[in-house]
Amino acid sequence: MLDIFKKSVLNIHMVGICGVGMSALAGMLLSLGHNVSGSDTDMYPPISTQLEMLNIALFKGYSSDTIEKIQPDLVIIGNAISRGNPEVEAVLNKRIPYLSMAESLYNFFLYNKEVIGVAGTHGKTTTTSLLAYILDIAGMDPSFFIGGIPKNYGKNYHVGRGKYFVIEADEYDSAYFEKIPKFMVYRPTHCIMTSLEFDHADIYKNVDEIAVWFTRLKNLIPANGCIVYNRMYLHLCAINEKPLSLTKSYGMSNADCTYHYKDGILTISMDGITIHAKPKIFGNFNYQNIAAASAMALTLGVSEGAIVSAIESFEGVKRRQEILYASNYLTVIEDFAHHPTAIYNILHEVSEHYPQSKIIAIYEPRSATSRRNVFQQELPLAFSDADCVVMKRPYRLDKVPEHEQINIDRVIDDIKGQSIPAYVFDSVDEIVNEAFKQIQNKHTVMVVMSNGGFDGIYDLLVSQAQKLFGK
Repeated sequence: MLDIFKKSVLNIHMVGICGVGMSALAGMLLSLGHNVSGSDTDMYPPISTQLEMLNIALFKGYSSDTIEKIQPDLVIIGNAISRGNPEVEAVLNKRIPYLSMAESLYNFFLYNKEVIGVAGTHGKTTTTSLLAYILDIAGMDPSFFIGGIPKNYGKNYHVGRGKYFVIEADEYDSAYFEKIPKFMVYRPTHCIMTSLEFDHADIYKNVDEIAVWFTRLKNLIPANGCIVYNRMYLHLCAINEKPLSLTKSYGMSNADCTYHYKDGILTISMDGITIHAKPKIFGNFNYQNIAAASAMALTLGVSEGAIVSAIESFEGVKRRQEILYASNYLTVIEDFAHHPTAIYNILHEVSEHYPQSKIIAIYEPRSATSRRNVFQQELPLAFSDADCVVMKRPYRLDKVPEHEQINIDRVIDDIKGQSIPAYVFDSVDEIVNEAFKQIQNKHTVMVVMSNGGFDGIYDLLVSQAQKLFGK
């Protein structure tokens, strides 16, 4: 394997190239001068457009003939790819060197950087984006790799010349042949732990099993590295009870780094330093993310001025509290929320930000966890701040074992039991029709939540809003 890295230019083929992370890695590899090609079954904008603009050869579908044609020096296999894939079988049969996305990131980009990994059930993408932006504003030219698109950059990766590499370090496994969390492969020097709850029910049995991996992550951080963790989560407190490196907690009180929001001003205090900033993003969930990024930045010696400037000019991340449409009558907000905690947080934050408005929650259970019954009791309670709930029947529920499937009709009944009107439909057209029927003579906010494409509902909602209320 080491021999291929002696070549200055490699022919690299990526199986499953249209994932958010894989497509970003493709662009990064091109920036090093390598030749990159890729294959996937689902190719659609904006990722397909970005890859075509980079002049990357794309192959629709998977075929062993593709491997024969390209004769790659290295194949990178995405985490959605499994044995039986014809390209994987060809790679194995021909003994072609192959890596996971996580291994590729380490071998090409992380091995000689001071890596800052941002891990946790919630808030990873926003915290990673803001921390990278803070270091950038401070003139440190960091590299970054993020599972969403920061609005300040318009892309989710950057190969910088500075010593820091800020990476969203998630706990999902890396590849079919590498069944460990990606964050273990990244080998970070510093780490932010934003939260720890049960998720990814398709690969973990319970939250304690995830906590074991976070403990192992802690044990990767060197003595001269730093861990910043959220005191709100008991598992994180227990994991960091006996520090092996510099460790800072953050929270509203009784923490090394505290934050407080009042009258538009977010105040953050740590180690005798107090900063005041007016963030554009709102809600306590986001103030936690800002505190986490600020605590790490202060620990790394970033100036208060750079931190304030970054917080106040940070536009947030696409698909996180993103306003798709706004008028005097209606606001449509998109969010990535799919875990009950995230659903509750976004709806609570929106209800506080728009206290006089009617809140319509539009939700698709799409993730591996949300389609399972592990949160059968918790999910209805997550919608307590909504005035109306409209859901889509779970995505590809047949792929979940019958005894593990969520009972979505019972979820709807339990929401109605809270005196909240609730509906479930098979199609997005029915959802859009019901959502607009619910609009009354007051400002309405529609909060659309899914971790996938939601069958194109976003464009349908915006189009209907423009017809009714103008552009």
